[in-house]
Amino acid sequence: MPSFARAIREAYLEILGREADPGGLASWDRNMNLGLSEAEMREALLRSPEYAVRNPGLPLRERLGLNGHIPSDAILEDIARNLRMRWIRVDFDWFRIQPEQASFHWEEWDRVVLHASERGLEVLATLAYTPPWASPNQTSPKISDPPASTTFWTDFVREAVGRYRDRVRYWQLWNEPNITQFWTGSMALYRTQILEAGAAAARSVHPGLRVVAPGLANIRDWRAWFAEAMKARDVIDVVNHHNYQTSGREVVLELERDQPSRPSLRTLIRQNGVEDRPFWITETGLRSSEGDQRRYYEDVVAVLGEREWVERLFFFHYWDGPGAGNGGFGIVNEDFSPKPAYRFLQSALGPPALRAEGNRT
Repeated sequence: MPSFARAIREAYLEILGREADPGGLASWDRNMNLGLSEAEMREALLRSPEYAVRNPGLPLRERLGLNGHIPSDAILEDIARNLRMRWIRVDFDWFRIQPEQASFHWEEWDRVVLHASERGLEVLATLAYTPPWASPNQTSPKISDPPASTTFWTDFVREAVGRYRDRVRYWQLWNEPNITQFWTGSMALYRTQILEAGAAAARSVHPGLRVVAPGLANIRDWRAWFAEAMKARDVIDVVNHHNYQTSGREVVLELERDQPSRPSLRTLIRQNGVEDRPFWITETGLRSSEGDQRRYYEDVVAVLGEREWVERLFFFHYWDGPGAGNGGFGIVNEDFSPKPAYRFLQSALGPPALRAEGNRT
Protein backbone atom coordinates (compact mmCIF):
# COMPACT_ATOMS: atom_id res chain seq x y z
CA MET A 1 0.00 0.00 0.00
CA PRO A 2 1.57 3.34 -1.04
CA SER A 3 2.35 6.03 1.53
CA PHE A 4 1.02 9.56 1.08
CA ALA A 5 2.78 10.84 4.20
CA ARG A 6 4.95 13.35 2.38
CA ALA A 7 2.01 15.03 0.60
CA ILE A 8 0.02 15.09 3.86
CA ARG A 9 2.88 16.61 5.85
CA GLU A 10 3.43 19.27 3.19
CA ALA A 11 -0.29 20.12 3.19
CA TYR A 12 -0.37 20.44 7.00
CA LEU A 13 2.67 22.73 7.00
CA GLU A 14 1.36 24.88 4.16
CA ILE A 15 -2.30 25.11 5.21
CA LEU A 16 -2.32 24.68 9.00
CA GLY A 17 1.22 25.86 9.70
CA ARG A 18 2.14 22.83 11.82
CA GLU A 19 3.36 19.26 11.63
CA ALA A 20 0.77 16.58 10.94
CA ASP A 21 -0.26 14.77 14.12
CA PRO A 22 -0.01 10.95 14.04
CA GLY A 23 -3.78 10.48 14.06
CA GLY A 24 -4.36 12.89 11.19
CA LEU A 25 -1.46 11.44 9.23
CA ALA A 26 -2.81 7.90 9.56
CA SER A 27 -6.39 8.91 8.78
CA TRP A 28 -5.56 10.89 5.63
CA ASP A 29 -3.14 8.22 4.43
CA ARG A 30 -5.87 5.59 4.78
CA ASN A 31 -8.44 7.74 2.95
CA MET A 32 -6.03 8.55 0.13
CA ASN A 33 -5.33 4.87 -0.34
CA LEU A 34 -9.09 4.43 -0.68
CA GLY A 35 -9.20 6.94 -3.52
CA LEU A 36 -9.30 10.43 -1.94
CA SER A 37 -7.23 12.81 -4.07
CA GLU A 38 -4.59 15.18 -2.73
CA ALA A 39 -6.73 18.09 -3.90
CA GLU A 40 -9.71 16.79 -1.89
CA MET A 41 -7.51 16.33 1.18
CA ARG A 42 -6.24 19.91 0.88
CA GLU A 43 -9.77 21.23 0.36
CA ALA A 44 -10.90 19.46 3.55
CA LEU A 45 -8.04 21.01 5.53
CA LEU A 46 -8.96 24.43 4.15
CA ARG A 47 -12.53 23.94 5.36
CA SER A 48 -11.54 22.57 8.76
CA PRO A 49 -12.43 24.42 12.00
CA GLU A 50 -8.73 24.70 12.79
CA TYR A 51 -8.05 26.53 9.55
CA ALA A 52 -11.06 28.81 10.10
CA VAL A 53 -9.75 29.83 13.53
CA ARG A 54 -6.26 30.50 12.21
CA ASN A 55 -7.38 32.21 9.00
CA PRO A 56 -10.61 34.19 8.91
CA GLY A 57 -11.34 34.10 5.18
CA LEU A 58 -9.55 32.12 2.47
CA PRO A 59 -6.08 33.30 1.41
CA LEU A 60 -5.92 35.04 -1.95
CA ARG A 61 -4.22 32.15 -3.75
CA GLU A 62 -7.12 29.89 -2.76
CA ARG A 63 -9.66 32.41 -4.08
CA LEU A 64 -8.19 33.04 -7.52
CA GLY A 65 -8.12 30.79 -10.57
CA LEU A 66 -7.56 30.99 -14.31
CA ASN A 67 -9.49 29.77 -17.30
CA GLY A 68 -7.05 27.60 -19.23
CA HIS A 69 -9.18 26.00 -21.98
CA ILE A 70 -7.16 22.78 -22.59
CA PRO A 71 -3.75 23.82 -21.22
CA SER A 72 -0.38 22.34 -22.11
CA ASP A 73 1.80 20.82 -19.41
CA ALA A 74 4.06 23.87 -19.49
CA ILE A 75 1.09 26.18 -18.95
CA LEU A 76 -0.05 24.07 -15.99
CA GLU A 77 3.48 24.22 -14.59
CA ASP A 78 3.61 27.99 -14.96
CA ILE A 79 0.22 28.54 -13.32
CA ALA A 80 1.12 26.32 -10.35
CA ARG A 81 4.80 27.13 -9.90
CA ASN A 82 5.30 30.72 -11.03
CA LEU A 83 1.85 32.20 -10.42
CA ARG A 84 1.29 29.96 -7.39
CA MET A 85 -2.39 29.54 -8.18
CA ARG A 86 -4.41 26.57 -6.98
CA TRP A 87 -7.40 26.59 -9.36
CA ILE A 88 -7.87 26.17 -13.10
CA ARG A 89 -11.03 25.96 -15.18
CA VAL A 90 -10.76 23.47 -18.05
CA ASP A 91 -12.98 22.96 -21.12
CA PHE A 92 -14.31 19.39 -21.30
CA ASP A 93 -15.86 19.80 -24.74
CA TRP A 94 -18.30 16.97 -25.44
CA PHE A 95 -17.97 17.35 -29.23
CA ARG A 96 -14.19 16.96 -29.01
CA ILE A 97 -14.16 14.11 -26.51
CA GLN A 98 -16.93 12.06 -28.18
CA PRO A 99 -16.94 13.02 -31.88
CA GLU A 100 -18.77 9.78 -32.74
CA GLN A 101 -21.24 7.99 -30.50
CA ALA A 102 -19.04 4.92 -30.10
CA SER A 103 -15.71 6.77 -29.96
CA PHE A 104 -14.16 8.63 -27.01
CA HIS A 105 -10.89 10.57 -27.18
CA TRP A 106 -9.73 11.21 -23.62
CA GLU A 107 -5.99 11.55 -24.22
CA GLU A 108 -5.67 15.32 -23.82
CA TRP A 109 -7.96 15.42 -20.79
CA ASP A 110 -6.16 12.48 -19.16
CA ARG A 111 -2.95 14.47 -19.51
CA VAL A 112 -4.41 17.72 -18.19
CA VAL A 113 -6.12 16.14 -15.19
CA LEU A 114 -3.09 14.04 -14.22
CA HIS A 115 -0.59 16.85 -14.53
CA ALA A 116 -2.86 19.36 -12.79
CA SER A 117 -3.23 16.96 -9.87
CA GLU A 118 0.52 16.37 -9.71
CA ARG A 119 1.05 20.13 -9.44
CA GLY A 120 -1.57 20.61 -6.74
CA LEU A 121 -4.05 22.35 -9.05
CA GLU A 122 -7.77 21.87 -8.46
CA VAL A 123 -9.73 21.52 -11.70
CA LEU A 124 -13.14 23.04 -12.36
CA ALA A 125 -14.33 20.95 -15.31
CA THR A 126 -16.88 22.48 -17.68
CA LEU A 127 -18.86 19.87 -19.60
CA ALA A 128 -20.62 21.36 -22.63
CA TYR A 129 -21.38 21.46 -26.35
CA THR A 130 -23.23 18.89 -28.41
CA PRO A 131 -21.38 16.74 -30.98
CA PRO A 132 -22.94 16.48 -34.47
CA TRP A 133 -24.10 12.89 -34.00
CA ALA A 134 -26.14 13.87 -30.89
CA SER A 135 -27.85 16.87 -32.52
CA PRO A 136 -31.49 16.73 -33.62
CA ASN A 137 -30.46 18.83 -36.66
CA GLN A 138 -28.50 16.28 -38.67
CA THR A 139 -28.52 18.44 -41.82
CA SER A 140 -26.94 21.41 -40.02
CA PRO A 141 -25.75 20.45 -36.52
CA LYS A 142 -24.37 23.04 -34.12
CA ILE A 143 -22.59 22.62 -30.78
CA SER A 144 -25.30 24.80 -29.24
CA ASP A 145 -28.08 22.34 -30.16
CA PRO A 146 -29.92 20.63 -27.29
CA PRO A 147 -29.11 16.91 -27.52
CA ALA A 148 -31.64 14.87 -29.47
CA SER A 149 -31.90 12.59 -26.45
CA THR A 150 -31.20 13.41 -22.82
CA THR A 151 -29.64 9.95 -22.55
CA PHE A 152 -26.87 11.01 -24.97
CA TRP A 153 -25.89 13.77 -22.51
CA THR A 154 -26.25 11.78 -19.31
CA ASP A 155 -24.24 8.87 -20.72
CA PHE A 156 -21.42 11.30 -21.51
CA VAL A 157 -21.62 12.89 -18.05
CA ARG A 158 -21.33 9.48 -16.39
CA GLU A 159 -18.35 8.58 -18.55
CA ALA A 160 -16.51 11.81 -17.73
CA VAL A 161 -17.24 11.84 -14.01
CA GLY A 162 -16.46 8.14 -13.67
CA ARG A 163 -13.14 8.52 -15.45
CA TYR A 164 -11.92 11.43 -13.29
CA ARG A 165 -13.78 10.89 -10.02
CA ASP A 166 -10.52 10.45 -8.10
CA ARG A 167 -9.03 13.75 -9.30
CA VAL A 168 -11.87 16.14 -10.27
CA ARG A 169 -14.45 17.14 -7.71
CA TYR A 170 -16.06 20.27 -9.21
CA TRP A 171 -18.15 20.03 -12.38
CA GLN A 172 -19.90 22.83 -14.26
CA LEU A 173 -22.73 21.53 -16.44
CA TRP A 174 -22.72 23.64 -19.62
CA ASN A 175 -21.42 27.13 -20.18
CA GLU A 176 -23.42 30.36 -20.59
CA PRO A 177 -26.67 28.70 -21.72
CA ASN A 178 -28.28 32.13 -22.04
CA ILE A 179 -26.13 32.86 -25.12
CA THR A 180 -27.36 31.28 -28.37
CA GLN A 181 -23.76 30.70 -29.48
CA PHE A 182 -23.62 28.06 -26.73
CA TRP A 183 -27.24 26.93 -26.25
CA THR A 184 -30.24 27.29 -28.55
CA GLY A 185 -32.75 25.48 -26.35
CA SER A 186 -35.15 27.03 -23.87
CA MET A 187 -34.49 27.94 -20.24
CA ALA A 188 -36.65 25.05 -19.07
CA LEU A 189 -34.85 22.57 -21.34
CA TYR A 190 -31.47 23.67 -19.99
CA ARG A 191 -32.73 23.12 -16.45
CA THR A 192 -34.36 19.74 -17.01
CA GLN A 193 -32.20 18.16 -19.71
CA ILE A 194 -28.76 19.52 -18.85
CA LEU A 195 -28.67 20.64 -15.21
CA GLU A 196 -31.05 18.32 -13.37
CA ALA A 197 -30.49 15.24 -15.52
CA GLY A 198 -26.74 15.84 -15.67
CA ALA A 199 -26.42 16.31 -11.91
CA ALA A 200 -28.34 13.10 -11.25
CA ALA A 201 -26.12 11.19 -13.68
CA ALA A 202 -22.95 12.65 -12.18
CA ARG A 203 -23.96 11.82 -8.60
CA SER A 204 -24.89 8.27 -9.56
CA VAL A 205 -21.17 7.81 -10.23
CA HIS A 206 -19.63 10.11 -7.61
CA PRO A 207 -22.00 11.16 -4.79
CA GLY A 208 -19.36 13.45 -3.26
CA LEU A 209 -18.82 15.70 -6.26
CA ARG A 210 -19.86 19.37 -6.39
CA VAL A 211 -22.15 20.74 -9.10
CA VAL A 212 -21.38 24.33 -10.15
CA ALA A 213 -24.23 26.18 -11.91
CA PRO A 214 -25.74 27.97 -13.79
CA GLY A 215 -22.70 29.80 -15.29
CA LEU A 216 -24.73 32.55 -16.96
CA ALA A 217 -23.37 35.48 -18.94
CA ASN A 218 -24.32 38.76 -17.25
CA ILE A 219 -26.32 40.06 -20.24
CA ARG A 220 -29.88 40.63 -21.42
CA ASP A 221 -32.43 38.38 -19.68
CA TRP A 222 -30.00 36.58 -17.36
CA ARG A 223 -32.33 37.19 -14.39
CA ALA A 224 -35.07 35.07 -15.97
CA TRP A 225 -32.56 32.34 -16.69
CA PHE A 226 -31.29 32.49 -13.12
CA ALA A 227 -34.81 32.17 -11.70
CA GLU A 228 -35.47 29.15 -13.92
CA ALA A 229 -32.17 27.49 -13.00
CA MET A 230 -32.81 27.98 -9.29
CA LYS A 231 -35.84 25.70 -9.55
CA ALA A 232 -33.07 23.08 -9.54
CA ARG A 233 -31.43 24.59 -6.45
CA ASP A 234 -31.35 21.22 -4.67
CA VAL A 235 -28.82 19.85 -7.16
CA ILE A 236 -26.55 22.93 -7.08
CA ASP A 237 -23.63 23.00 -4.63
CA VAL A 238 -21.89 26.16 -5.88
CA VAL A 239 -23.69 29.08 -7.52
CA ASN A 240 -21.61 30.70 -10.27
CA HIS A 241 -21.87 33.59 -12.69
CA HIS A 242 -19.81 35.36 -15.38
CA ASN A 243 -19.36 39.12 -15.36
CA TYR A 244 -17.28 41.32 -17.68
CA GLN A 245 -17.17 45.04 -17.00
CA THR A 246 -15.10 48.00 -18.17
CA SER A 247 -13.98 48.55 -14.57
CA GLY A 248 -12.49 45.84 -12.41
CA ARG A 249 -14.25 47.17 -9.32
CA GLU A 250 -17.63 46.80 -10.99
CA VAL A 251 -17.14 43.06 -11.54
CA VAL A 252 -18.28 42.43 -7.97
CA LEU A 253 -19.95 45.71 -6.99
CA GLU A 254 -22.39 45.61 -9.94
CA LEU A 255 -23.63 42.24 -8.70
CA GLU A 256 -24.67 43.88 -5.40
CA ARG A 257 -26.48 46.89 -6.85
CA ASP A 258 -30.28 46.74 -7.02
CA GLN A 259 -32.11 48.84 -9.60
CA PRO A 260 -35.85 49.51 -10.04
CA SER A 261 -37.44 46.22 -11.18
CA ARG A 262 -33.94 44.81 -11.71
CA PRO A 263 -32.72 43.10 -8.54
CA SER A 264 -29.02 42.42 -8.20
CA LEU A 265 -27.59 38.93 -8.36
CA ARG A 266 -26.90 39.01 -4.64
CA THR A 267 -30.55 39.85 -3.96
CA LEU A 268 -31.67 37.05 -6.27
CA ILE A 269 -29.38 34.62 -4.46
CA ARG A 270 -31.16 35.51 -1.21
CA GLN A 271 -34.63 35.41 -2.76
CA ASN A 272 -34.04 31.99 -4.31
CA GLY A 273 -32.82 30.39 -1.09
CA VAL A 274 -29.23 29.69 -2.11
CA GLU A 275 -27.43 32.16 0.13
CA ASP A 276 -25.99 29.19 2.02
CA ARG A 277 -24.09 28.02 -1.09
CA PRO A 278 -20.62 29.25 -2.02
CA PHE A 279 -20.69 31.83 -4.82
CA TRP A 280 -18.02 31.93 -7.54
CA ILE A 281 -17.39 34.24 -10.48
CA THR A 282 -15.96 31.79 -12.99
CA GLU A 283 -15.22 34.27 -15.80
CA THR A 284 -14.13 37.88 -15.85
CA GLY A 285 -11.43 39.70 -17.75
CA LEU A 286 -10.46 42.48 -20.12
CA ARG A 287 -8.75 42.44 -23.50
CA SER A 288 -5.39 44.18 -23.18
CA SER A 289 -6.21 46.07 -26.39
CA GLU A 290 -9.36 47.53 -24.83
CA GLY A 291 -8.04 49.09 -21.65
CA ASP A 292 -5.57 48.82 -18.80
CA GLN A 293 -5.71 45.08 -18.19
CA ARG A 294 -3.37 45.20 -15.20
CA ARG A 295 -5.45 47.89 -13.51
CA TYR A 296 -8.58 45.80 -14.14
CA TYR A 297 -6.97 42.82 -12.41
CA GLU A 298 -5.72 44.99 -9.53
CA ASP A 299 -9.19 46.43 -8.96
CA VAL A 300 -10.89 43.03 -9.09
CA VAL A 301 -8.48 41.66 -6.49
CA ALA A 302 -8.85 44.73 -4.28
CA VAL A 303 -12.65 44.44 -4.20
CA LEU A 304 -12.43 40.68 -3.71
CA GLY A 305 -10.53 41.41 -0.50
CA GLU A 306 -13.46 43.52 0.69
CA ARG A 307 -16.24 41.14 -0.38
CA GLU A 308 -15.95 37.71 1.17
CA TRP A 309 -19.37 36.65 -0.16
CA VAL A 310 -17.54 35.97 -3.44
CA GLU A 311 -15.62 32.88 -2.40
CA ARG A 312 -13.66 32.30 -5.60
CA LEU A 313 -12.99 34.10 -8.90
CA PHE A 314 -11.51 32.84 -12.18
CA PHE A 315 -9.89 35.26 -14.60
CA PHE A 316 -10.40 34.73 -18.34
CA HIS A 317 -7.85 33.65 -19.46
CA TYR A 318 -4.18 32.52 -19.64
CA TRP A 319 -2.89 32.64 -23.24
CA ASP A 320 -3.50 34.59 -26.46
CA GLY A 321 -2.25 31.76 -28.68
CA PRO A 322 -3.98 29.94 -31.55
CA GLY A 323 -6.93 27.85 -30.49
CA ALA A 324 -7.30 29.72 -27.20
CA GLY A 325 -10.00 31.98 -28.62
CA ASN A 326 -11.03 35.50 -27.61
CA GLY A 327 -7.71 37.08 -28.59
CA GLY A 328 -6.40 39.67 -26.18
CA PHE A 329 -7.92 38.34 -22.95
CA GLY A 330 -4.79 36.34 -22.11
CA ILE A 331 -2.31 37.41 -19.46
CA VAL A 332 0.52 36.14 -21.67
CA ASN A 333 0.99 36.98 -25.34
CA GLU A 334 1.01 34.49 -28.18
CA ASP A 335 4.81 34.16 -27.81
CA PHE A 336 4.29 33.48 -24.07
CA SER A 337 5.84 36.76 -23.00
CA PRO A 338 4.04 37.95 -19.84
CA LYS A 339 1.76 40.97 -19.88
CA PRO A 340 1.56 43.43 -16.95
CA ALA A 341 -1.51 41.60 -15.61
CA TYR A 342 0.59 38.44 -15.32
CA ARG A 343 3.24 40.33 -13.38
CA PHE A 344 0.58 41.71 -11.05
CA LEU A 345 -0.79 38.27 -10.25
CA GLN A 346 2.73 37.00 -9.70
CA SER A 347 3.44 39.74 -7.18
CA ALA A 348 0.03 39.49 -5.51
CA LEU A 349 0.29 35.75 -4.95
CA GLY A 350 3.78 35.70 -3.49
CA PRO A 351 7.34 35.00 -4.60
CA PRO A 352 7.64 32.63 -7.56
CA ALA A 353 9.42 29.32 -7.47
CA LEU A 354 12.39 28.67 -9.73
CA ARG A 355 11.55 30.38 -13.01
CA ALA A 356 10.89 28.52 -16.25
CA GLU A 357 10.78 31.64 -18.46
CA GLY A 358 10.34 30.95 -22.13
CA ASN A 359 9.19 27.38 -21.53
CA ARG A 360 5.41 27.85 -21.37
CA THR A 361 4.55 26.17 -24.67
